[in-house]
Amino acid sequence: MTIAAAYLVSEGVVLGADSSTTVQVSTPQGTSIVQLLTHSQKVFEVGCNSRIGVCTWGAGNVGVYSHRTLIAQLSDKITEKTTIEEAANMFADIVMPRMKEYKVPFIGYYMGGWNPEVRTPACFRIELKPEEKIINPLQQGLCSFSGNPLFFTRVFRGFDPRLPQNVLDELKKEDISCEGLEDKFLKAFERASVPLASVGFQDLPLREALDFIYSYLHITVKAEKFKFGPPSCGGPIEIGFISTDRLFRWVRHKPFYSAIVEQEGE
Repeated sequence: MTIAAAYLVSEGVVLGADSSTTVQVSTPQGTSIVQLLTHSQKVFEVGCNSRIGVCTWGAGNVGVYSHRTLIAQLSDKITEKTTIEEAANMFADIVMPRMKEYKVPFIGYYMGGWNPEVRTPACFRIELKPEEKIINPLQQGLCSFSGNPLFFTRVFRGFDPRLPQNVLDELKKEDISCEGLEDKFLKAFERASVPLASVGFQDLPLREALDFIYSYLHITVKAEKFKFGPPSCGGPIEIGFISTDRLFRWVRHKPFYSAIVEQEGE
């Protein structure tokens, strides 16, 4: 699994993700082997010297096609006049036939950058199935996390998103008779939880948006590391951004020798 994020602010778009990929392979004996790799890339510049970036979560590849290859195919199609929304739809048209061919159930992407001529920043959340695409714009000033956002939600809202339903289930076990209990409880819980959210100024300056993305990615990676069971995300955190005055730039980007570094500080 992945923790991936996108933040749209008035100065540009920030994209970030961890570097882990889970590979599941079936053996001739009918068993399944799972392998965790921690140096994959999930944040990409679309082409070279580009005003568009992409971040992915979900399936690690599409059959024989890597995300890198599919994004390169997109870069061959876009022009100086292509808007971010047009690029998102073009990308869906590239990916979906491959998903159908290789029976990949779901892939998610964030695509962001700035639109030509007016230089307005834009970012879209792209959710793809073999026969369905959902492409929605991000609201300026709000950050979106996907893949494994539980720990982000815990810290940001003050509780796990599963908590209200778990409490309600426990109440039902006690045979508490109250007409409309479920509806009343969930509405009350929502009202009570609003003040707990760590909400401040949302259209952050670009450097603060970078800090926001990194902080919550880092929290998730560390929380996954120290819980029981195999971590669902991990490896180096990568962050890239596109500001309205410049093209794609990296903030954190692992070198291609990262997987062969034997010890810290080498």
